[in-house]
Amino acid sequence: MHNEIEIKQYSVSKILGLWALVTLPMFLIRFALMPVLVPIVSIHPGILYWMLMIVGMIWQFVISVILLKRELGHLSWAKLKKRLWLNHPVHPKTFKVYKLAYSFTIPIILYAFFFESSGLFAFMGETMNRLFPFMAPADYAQIQNLVSPEFVGDWYLLGIALVSCLFNYLLGEELFFRGILLPKMKGAFGKWDWAMNGVLFAAYHLHKMSDIPLLLVGSIFYGFLNVKYRSFWPSVIIHGVEAIPLLVAVTAVVLGFL
Repeated sequence: MHNEIEIKQYSVSKILGLWALVTLPMFLIRFALMPVLVPIVSIHPGILYWMLMIVGMIWQFVISVILLKRELGHLSWAKLKKRLWLNHPVHPKTFKVYKLAYSFTIPIILYAFFFESSGLFAFMGETMNRLFPFMAPADYAQIQNLVSPEFVGDWYLLGIALVSCLFNYLLGEELFFRGILLPKMKGAFGKWDWAMNGVLFAAYHLHKMSDIPLLLVGSIFYGFLNVKYRSFWPSVIIHGVEAIPLLVAVTAVVLGFL
């Protein structure tokens, strides 16, 4: 069965406008709201920043639902499935379910782990910090700084982490960038829609500019399999793997293992 739904594509201006709608709040949280709140709020700055970032991702979910409601009217499963590609991968030639495509996420995950997590390319972020010192991340913006004995026994942190993962890897960033935008970018960017989606996703992280070079290389592949096999799930798997070390680390902090 041919899964590609004929839908009116977004224009470049609409794509950029929607991108700005979810990017600007994150930027303002980091550079306008946090400097005001940190001196007057008793919450740990790192926790406060994390929660505000989650609010920003929930905003993406809200925008996504509003767009879907306007485009589809009644939000039935059948309509959502077609619009968001909520199905197993489909072979581009036979249009039959092609579950083998899930295995193709493995080399991309390994590549992303090597490139983004090995530390071999840390100089790229350091270069960005030297070029744009005013954009360098504050201590509270770096989640690794939450590894502290003061959080031993604070199980609410695991709750925050679970909500963060839900909206980061499924209902927020993934739903907006790979569910809402990606299926409607071909009209504006042709066969390079997946690459431009990755560029926009990397640029969305202006609130942590030093991460953009690494994110750019990795994120251009996030939607590649989605487009090729007309499925929402490959990028969720690739991006969502990041949730595993995060949840393990938070649990270890709460238990006092770190």
